[in-house]
Amino acid sequence: MNLSCLLCYQASPTPVCHWCEDDMFFFDAVLHGSNLLQYGPVAGHVKHSHYDALSILGLHTWPMSSLVHQLKFTHSLTAGKVLSNWFVHNKRQCTLSVPNIMLPVPISAWRLATRHYNQATLLCESLSSELNIPINQSWARRRGFSVQHHLTKVARAENASRVFSLSKQCIDDEIAAAQCDKDGSNFTVAIVDDVLTTGVTVNTLSKRLKQRYPKIQIQVWAAAFTPPPKSSLFQKA
Repeated sequence: MNLSCLLCYQASPTPVCHWCEDDMFFFDAVLHGSNLLQYGPVAGHVKHSHYDALSILGLHTWPMSSLVHQLKFTHSLTAGKVLSNWFVHNKRQCTLSVPNIMLPVPISAWRLATRHYNQATLLCESLSSELNIPINQSWARRRGFSVQHHLTKVARAENASRVFSLSKQCIDDEIAAAQCDKDGSNFTVAIVDDVLTTGVTVNTLSKRLKQRYPKIQIQVWAAAFTPPPKSSLFQKA
């Protein structure tokens, strides 16, 4: 069977050829640390007052951005599988504790109806099969159909505070099954998203979780990080 690279379209035995893969910027646990909240070029540009750890696969620049776009807008399960496979390899080098459950960032009912899938859930499903971590898709809700990418950081924060809320049950059942206290002691979750830009969305969701479960530990996992235009990360990529 003849295969071609998802990015450069040249013949390749794998979905992404080794030339394109070599052009990727991947965060490395040894070089950058397992928790990127302790790595200045990332931590200095994302809102993170309510979550405890951050793990990101790579930079949202070409060619990574092309794979994310294919996953997000063309329902490319192959692109999603490639990203999740790389993320699994990344997580196996990570020293962060293994979360009890993964929580995909919710999208609005309108977006789900038009797109027919949540890209964060697709990532979770692939990661779950490899890492054996369960998923809760109904933990939170997003109202309306506004998008964040064109908003300023302040406007994103105001919008996120309006549209995101926890479901009535949230993760009560998972905490009870783990025999943890209702306040979330000794329970860790990973909020999963495709792209992290300002961190406002995941920080707002983390705030909601900590208001209900004050002792919970929250990790944020993202496939890609969008650095600001003058970021020093561009010099490393």
